[in-house]
Amino acid sequence: MHENSEIRREPRHISCAARPRFIVIPAGIAFFHVADSDTGRVLGFRRRHQDACELARHLER
Repeated sequence: MHENSEIRREPRHISCAARPRFIVIPAGIAFFHVADSDTGRVLGFRRRHQDACELARHLER
């Protein structure tokens, strides 16, 4: 694991009222984690950003 990956996993303060539960986090070159925004636990990963966003939307349901 890259030494800075823990820093990137911390959810940023989001000002909108309905914060998404699952977030997409860059985890390397052409690699993205889908994580729970409350715990930071990675629930999945994808190589394409669009696929990672689709997985996050699917998990939101």
